[in-house]
Amino acid sequence: MKLNVITALLLTSMVFVACSNDDDDTSAEYYNWQARNDAYFEQKFQEASEYIAAGREDWYQILSYSKNNADKHTNYIIVNVLEQGKESHKEVIDGTKNTTNGLRCPIVGDTCTITYRGNLIPSKSYSTIASPDDIEVGYQFDTKWYGSSLILSEALYSPLTPNAVVDGFSTALQYMHPGDRWRVYIPYDLGYGSSSKDKVQAYSTLIFDIYMKSFKTKQKSSEEKQ
Repeated sequence: MKLNVITALLLTSMVFVACSNDDDDTSAEYYNWQARNDAYFEQKFQEASEYIAAGREDWYQILSYSKNNADKHTNYIIVNVLEQGKESHKEVIDGTKNTTNGLRCPIVGDTCTITYRGNLIPSKSYSTIASPDDIEVGYQFDTKWYGSSLILSEALYSPLTPNAVVDGFSTALQYMHPGDRWRVYIPYDLGYGSSSKDKVQAYSTLIFDIYMKSFKTKQKSSEEKQ
């Protein structure tokens, strides 16, 4: 029993040493990963700020539905609208995304029918160009379609509720309309934070390409309203 305890302690210490060495070893896949992700998201936030100040309507900074500190950049998701559905996104700015006439966007308990692809930021071995905006992304940890381009008729669709996903993804869904396709940048504070999750390294910025086909509420489906 004592030998087993000692062995377990030794293995635990080796794991901590290995994780620590990733920050110092420039050849490691996730070298200096937290700092690199901090810098990446801050740069993306500043780029979006410049686009918004210039009057572009295809970029947004959206405060997480679960946060109230508007001064902290990592309480926001960054959105690049790749394709827009029938409705505008004025509500991102004025805060009136749902009106007395009915739900224009999903709320937290609704069911959204979507397809998506998820990537990390570029790393040592993983770097590719993502369509249709030709940005550089890293490791692909999840996808609902095959090939480099999204073909709506061939993609797989998943029913997801905003309350069943990480805060950043949930926030995006609650501002999307049917027919929207968004590139969403989620800081790790609104993702998996300091924990690893399946194929996602701890402290990872999440980059999602999301297309919303429809959503259903307890009232009516978005398809019935169109």
